[in-house]
Amino acid sequence: MRNLGLDLLRFVAVFLVLGRHLHLPPDASPILTTWKRGGWIGVDLFFVLSGFLVSSLLFKEHLRTGAVDVGRFLIRRGFKIYPAFWCMLTFTLIVHNIQGTPPTRQALLGELLFLQNYLGGIWPHTWSLAVEEHFYLGIAALFTIVLAFGRSKKFDWIPLAFLVVAIACLTFRVLNLILYPEYSHYAYLAGKHIRIDSLFFGVLLSYLYHFRELERKLSSIPTWLFVTVGSCLLAPAFFFTLETNKWLSVVGVIQLYIGSGAILLAALRLPTSQNFALKVLAGLGAASYSVYLWHLPVGEWGFTFLARVAGLDSFGFYFFNYLVGSFAVGWLFNHAIEYPTLQLRNFFFPSRVLAAEQNGSKATKSNLVVPGPASSRFRVLRSICSVFSFNW
Repeated sequence: MRNLGLDLLRFVAVFLVLGRHLHLPPDASPILTTWKRGGWIGVDLFFVLSGFLVSSLLFKEHLRTGAVDVGRFLIRRGFKIYPAFWCMLTFTLIVHNIQGTPPTRQALLGELLFLQNYLGGIWPHTWSLAVEEHFYLGIAALFTIVLAFGRSKKFDWIPLAFLVVAIACLTFRVLNLILYPEYSHYAYLAGKHIRIDSLFFGVLLSYLYHFRELERKLSSIPTWLFVTVGSCLLAPAFFFTLETNKWLSVVGVIQLYIGSGAILLAALRLPTSQNFALKVLAGLGAASYSVYLWHLPVGEWGFTFLARVAGLDSFGFYFFNYLVGSFAVGWLFNHAIEYPTLQLRNFFFPSRVLAAEQNGSKATKSNLVVPGPASSRFRVLRSICSVFSFNW
């Protein structure tokens, strides 16, 4: 069952990113200028949230079954990430071919190999996908190694590991000041060796949440305080320009992921709501991955096409099409691509946690997957077809 608060956090994160990539006129309002200046921290929100949720999947599997099937974890992640990305990339290549502007071999390899944060890519926003992909592989390898030792308290190493990762990333970011005296987005923000601490902070929170009763220990702290502290820690990004204030990308990212963690803890306290507006925003947040993938193609090509058709070229027309179009196209591809492929994933590679819960099994050290009943698989196929309005 989805957590409404986390989907709202996804909406906030992708909304911030959309602001970062706005093309503003010289006379833009202070609100839009501030939104653009600080919108880059939406990626930090995504990183902490992703680290928390992905590691939670592994922690829950170990708690329910006594083991972690790392191979299945990576396959299920692949179903989540690759189909939607390949769809956007295919569309990109088709448009570039029509325009007669094929991408460079290096940019194409960067996208295909998820090395955009080092080789560059066709789109400037896909570097964050590379960081996350490297995190998935890294956390899978780390869990495989640690679980092989067979210790009773298998995950007690996580706080120390986070400290090591945080110090290493900070060291690399400080070295960037020497190696790259002129600000460079890829040098200061894109490399996994300088950003993986944000994701690992999410892992730390997940560990404390699942194994150290973090939720109970913080229950006396009001939610508004988490939101306030988190917002204050994120606020400097909206007042200081990233390109001219290097401390933001060196030591500032530390307070950014701590602030993101505080807001994450607040979001966890809102599992559901009857408020219609919140449900709508959460629904858009649930489609945040596709919104993130498509917002630049919509902003660059969608506006150009619509401006030619409608004969309008004003900033207001661009802003409306960029903002509304990004969410509309993202929501559409979420339902047309992401949802069906995730249903197929659950059909062929069902979650071991859900299988254990459905069968009422206790935690066991067996690595066997317990398949769901045939009727549940029938419902999966039925839900896939319902996306395309097939009659059953």
